[in-house]
Amino acid sequence: MMDLFFKPKSIAVIGASGKPGKLGYVIVNNIKGSDFAGDVYPVNPKSDEILGYKVYTSLTEIPGDVELVITALPTPKLTVATVEECAQKGVKAIIIESAGFAEMGGDGKIYQQQIVDIAKKNNIRVMGPNCSGIVSRNIVTSIYPMTKKVPNGNVVLIGQSGLLAAGMASDIVENESLNISKVCSIGNKCDVNENDLLEYFGEEEGVDVISMYLETISDGRNLTRIAKKVAAKKPVIFLSGGRTEAGARAAMSHTGSIASNAKIVEAAVKQTGMIMADDFTELKDFAKVFSTQPLPKGNRIAVITLAGSVGVNVSDLCASHGLELPKLTEATTEKLKDMFDTPVSNPVDLYFSVTKIGFTKTLETTFPDAFRDDNIDAAVLILAGFEYTQEAVQKKIIQKIVQDVGKPVVVCMIVGYNKYKNVIMDEMGKEIPVFPSLISGVKALSKLCEYGIRRQKQSA
Repeated sequence: MMDLFFKPKSIAVIGASGKPGKLGYVIVNNIKGSDFAGDVYPVNPKSDEILGYKVYTSLTEIPGDVELVITALPTPKLTVATVEECAQKGVKAIIIESAGFAEMGGDGKIYQQQIVDIAKKNNIRVMGPNCSGIVSRNIVTSIYPMTKKVPNGNVVLIGQSGLLAAGMASDIVENESLNISKVCSIGNKCDVNENDLLEYFGEEEGVDVISMYLETISDGRNLTRIAKKVAAKKPVIFLSGGRTEAGARAAMSHTGSIASNAKIVEAAVKQTGMIMADDFTELKDFAKVFSTQPLPKGNRIAVITLAGSVGVNVSDLCASHGLELPKLTEATTEKLKDMFDTPVSNPVDLYFSVTKIGFTKTLETTFPDAFRDDNIDAAVLILAGFEYTQEAVQKKIIQKIVQDVGKPVVVCMIVGYNKYKNVIMDEMGKEIPVFPSLISGVKALSKLCEYGIRRQKQSA
């Protein structure tokens, strides 16, 4: 039944509005701006037309079947009445985007339970309440205005937070080089929860990476079972909220749920093979690497740098994150010795060669040999935001080398990231992950190596 949320043939928006700024307006406008090709039915007893769509006074007035209903009503009582009306109409999927339910306690919990009871009795699946719906290329039900279309990517983000999930979707589409496909906000998850979506996306073609942010876990045993199955074929990146006493209190007031025990969650993540993120930046960073790079066969890293001091720093970071910097083979060092004033080692310091023949030529002649070395599984390429770096990026030299060698690489910018970000992201960001710091790139690569090694052991 999850297809009814992501691939409906018809949508009704209860609480639709013709006034810009109103939630009901934003939702209808987002649907209109997406690639949704089905029927759209705004419902509002006081309007005749909204954004070119005919408006209906009630759900029951709509001719034919309605596969998905989205509600954005001002009170929980009205929402409960709408769910009753959905049952009468034969609707099987509802997204409740309004708040005021279990997260508020008291009557809010009672109203939410009434929704659950009606839904169970009538075989209706409910997403929310207190959520921001779905963001994808084919359908956008979000309460957050979307100004650009979602790319046809391969990453799915499941978020328990409503506005944050929607806001992250908008920010990613506008500014990030993340190959996002869908963002789904589940809010209070009175019915549809992380297990439903993880299982669904685990089987969905075109979805290669699944990222999740959860403040609570609905059914730990079921999540462990599903995650173990899915993570064996697709990377699942997991961020848990409410891991501290302060975070747990915040989770209770945010979604009305008791946060899961941090130690149990971390143990489950390790057991299932999911990848643990510590914050929202890592959730995106890790997804960026997993969605663009092949899995390495091991954790042996080549570091290519323009400055010796940076190479030292990266060596420390690699060691502290479980990555090895092996010696290059004798064949490689022999091949490269004429380009350097000292014996070639790992990290590979390009500075001397750059002063002799320039950055672009050095990159073309040095990087491929070090990257292909039999002792190397992946690489960290450290760039500085200078004009010559920009030239190499625009000529797609790095991209061609990476594609030819077929091993994973991350690019870290040590200076000039903000100045050259647009050029680098436009020319390279969709194919190769680029990071504004050494630690973010190294940590993301370490997670890729860790997962790659696990998959190697599973297939052995």
